[in-house]
Amino acid sequence: MKKITLFLTVMLFLAFQANAQDLNEVLLNYFKANNVEKMQGVQSMTMKGKSMQMGMETPFTQTVKRPGKSYLEVPIQGMTMKQGFDGEKAWMIAPWTGSTDPIELSGLQLKSMKLQSDMDGQLYNWEMKGYKAELEGTEEVDGIKTYKVKLTDSDGDIYVNYLDSENWIVLKTKSTIHNQGATIEAETIYSNYKMVEDIPMPYSIESKMDGQTVSAIMIEEIVLNVEIDDSIFAMPPKGSEE
Repeated sequence: MKKITLFLTVMLFLAFQANAQDLNEVLLNYFKANNVEKMQGVQSMTMKGKSMQMGMETPFTQTVKRPGKSYLEVPIQGMTMKQGFDGEKAWMIAPWTGSTDPIELSGLQLKSMKLQSDMDGQLYNWEMKGYKAELEGTEEVDGIKTYKVKLTDSDGDIYVNYLDSENWIVLKTKSTIHNQGATIEAETIYSNYKMVEDIPMPYSIESKMDGQTVSAIMIEEIVLNVEIDDSIFAMPPKGSEE
């Protein structure tokens, strides 16, 4: 009986080691193809483009800066929606609500802002970011073989990254988020990759829920290492927009 138990223990250990090795190999290929080493030297990134949502097209400008800061501006019908994250506090100004005072964001919105502010993406330094990572085998996405890398965070939320097995870019992510007793499942599709200073970046991003497209982003310009004043990320005082 002891021999059987020892055998099973050894087999489980070897299976774990093999999976860890495969995961590391996949991630190393991904990091190399996406020039993560060069990305570490990028201190800021500004993106301009258009977003299609609910039949309405709106321009936007988004700026991300290390360490973990972001700012978004969207002009809508003569007004400007602003959203920022200074590394700790997330906020939004939504003038269509009848007020130009900033609103502090929390919960799922705060978590989303933190993810948007990570210039390196979830896969890089996943352990330090508090994720558990697993390689879940392969799956075809539009006829392309992909490796499925599953990340689970401390809240139990799950993010599955589908990595192109040939070009090693992210083709799709699926997320399962738990929020106030509800489970939200979403899918994001990345395409139209272009090289920006030797770093591949998607210029088309489509978000889906329940199989239906809820937004489509078309990026027109990405500029790296622009000088950015940190004040844009900080939550403005009330009345400052009036």
